[in-house]
Amino acid sequence: MTLTVCVGASGSGKTTFLNDVYKSHKCTYIRQYHNLRPYIKVSAIPNFDPRKLPYWDIYERENKANSIIVGGTIAGQFMAGLSGGQRKLLIFELIFQRTAPQSDLLIVLDEPFAGVTDDFVPFITDRLNEMRKKHNILLVTNDHVDTLKKMADNTVTVSAIDRTKVKINDREGVDRNLALISMSIGDNYAYSTNNNDLKFFTDVEFSANGGIPGIAGF
Repeated sequence: MTLTVCVGASGSGKTTFLNDVYKSHKCTYIRQYHNLRPYIKVSAIPNFDPRKLPYWDIYERENKANSIIVGGTIAGQFMAGLSGGQRKLLIFELIFQRTAPQSDLLIVLDEPFAGVTDDFVPFITDRLNEMRKKHNILLVTNDHVDTLKKMADNTVTVSAIDRTKVKINDREGVDRNLALISMSIGDNYAYSTNNNDLKFFTDVEFSANGGIPGIAGF
């Protein structure tokens, strides 16, 4: 399986390239703005082991492992919890754990490591190397570019000047549509919900802390 990194200047069309891959292939697409409800306790996420997070020992030492929430802003209300970089790693690790039992997926990630410090680069590279043993991965990044390009099987460079062409590795002027077609087709991600998932959904979406009632009130 392969790891492909898509790079380019701001406004060059990196996310547009991912959107077109999503339209053209079966894939698991995690967009840049995807996040979890900020009031969710990390330890309450079903079928997820937060102890695998590279920073989780901090909260265990501070006796906050059972109380720390995702954090962030919802309906104009800020909730203190994980930092922005920690939230990115949380989503990445959640994807890793949820897709681990499956194989032959095309996993598309838009800026999965934005705001993640250099301290966690070894964790990122280890996880990506594990994932690409079973899945094809395509990711856009503006962070840790050199490290990710070095470990990638292919690097796609997009340009704002000519969006009909891309550069793949050292090959200039590759037809963009051909590049889109060349992205490996993956199987559909399959996940069977259970009672724990349904209870979690109900608790989250009907929470007084900012779920559907809170947003409606806002």
